[in-house]
Amino acid sequence: MEETFAEKEAGFVIQAKGYLITLEGLPSARINDVIVSAHGQRALVTALNESGVEALLLDPGSPGSGERFAAHPEGIQFYLGEALFGRAMNVLGAPIDGLGDFPPATVPLQLESDAPDMSARALMVEQLTLGMTVVDILLPIAKGQRQLVIGPISSGKDVFLESVAAAQKDTEIVCVYALIGRPTAYIENVIAHLHRQGGNTGTIVIAARSDDPAPLVSIAPAVALQVAESFSKQGKDVLLILDNLASHAKYFREIALLSGRVPGRESYPGDTFYAQAHLLERAGFFNKAYGGGSLTLLPVLETNIEEMTSLISTNLMSATDGHLFFSPVAHAEGYFPAIDPRQSVTRVGRQAQTTLAKQLSIRVQALLADYEREKRYGQFGAQLSAEAQNLLRQGDVANIFLRQEPMLFVSPEEQIILLSLVFTSFFADKDLEFIKRNRPALSAAIAKDPRLQPLVESARRGAISFDQFLKKLRAGLAPFEAVCRP
Repeated sequence: MEETFAEKEAGFVIQAKGYLITLEGLPSARINDVIVSAHGQRALVTALNESGVEALLLDPGSPGSGERFAAHPEGIQFYLGEALFGRAMNVLGAPIDGLGDFPPATVPLQLESDAPDMSARALMVEQLTLGMTVVDILLPIAKGQRQLVIGPISSGKDVFLESVAAAQKDTEIVCVYALIGRPTAYIENVIAHLHRQGGNTGTIVIAARSDDPAPLVSIAPAVALQVAESFSKQGKDVLLILDNLASHAKYFREIALLSGRVPGRESYPGDTFYAQAHLLERAGFFNKAYGGGSLTLLPVLETNIEEMTSLISTNLMSATDGHLFFSPVAHAEGYFPAIDPRQSVTRVGRQAQTTLAKQLSIRVQALLADYEREKRYGQFGAQLSAEAQNLLRQGDVANIFLRQEPMLFVSPEEQIILLSLVFTSFFADKDLEFIKRNRPALSAAIAKDPRLQPLVESARRGAISFDQFLKKLRAGLAPFEAVCRP
């Protein structure tokens, strides 16, 4: 005979502090169990101590003293399948986009999961192409890498992340976009932009709004990881965006202080680093025995000022494989993406680049370093040599090709060819307006001109050295000259 609610093992509320309740009873309760009241209000067990069982409410409402809670018969159930593509849901698995219900949910919520061990991992040797030259060439990201996206408010991170998600529309990469503690209007705008750009075909949005109960925001990264891992274990390449972990840390701190845990630096609990690093380490490039998929992670951190020395910043930098630093100054000047290569780093991405792309990256970085030095020197009114003037011109041209329009995907072949042109004589007698005016024509020629296809194929394979490629490029400048207008 099926057990009724009244007959189940029960706990009774003895204390309530907002969304944090303490119950007496529930002797068989375990951490992360879901319990439910007679009114359908759900809570998540988070601590077992002498004073009773602590739980966080997942639904609105304030239970009164003595209210009865029992173990939820099924817990929180999710649907995890391809019907999620192009959809948006909350952290409890319910749709929030008005496009109808999901198929029946059969997968239980699993907040705690150990990261795959070394026997499940493979060397990260495949590059994740974002279609943005400054990242793909100078700061490459490998599939399975954890690359922190960091910067102040109004530094262009939002548009960058939307462009990254939209860029996956013509690939087989699954993109899971988790919005953590974001305002409702912001979430609606992101969903609308993705639909408008057609970038939602392989994208799943998981949203925890800023006005949701704090417990929902605190579990949002774990829910997003469970969804992402469900696809990577099927052998798919998955890109997970966690936007943003500063909000997650603040809600995590709020819950800890409410429960009476001893605060540490900046009032965060002592296990803040563990809580976030434990999630991030689940990313990786996995071998065939573990499914053969990958999980690339872009955790986002929004800072209040242009600095990177707060507790959460340093924690996340030490738990990731590099970071992209966004500059509000560059964003205000109209640059996209507003990434500062001098303050950004990638620790494992270069091993996924081709020989040609890697050597080109070294040349471009050296050029930009010399360009900045000569630019500072010229500010003192010093007379510059012809060599220095040529270097400044090359740096200006390189900066033009390192910037692009939002939502515009630039192929790796085009990135390599345009940046390599900087090191030829093609732009020697041309001003910057000529270059900006003719960039679309150059891009079209690279994509369609049959005379350039051998060069494009060499860039695609990337097996030759940069010097060999530059020699082939210098011998084939005529098609570029032909498509440019004065």
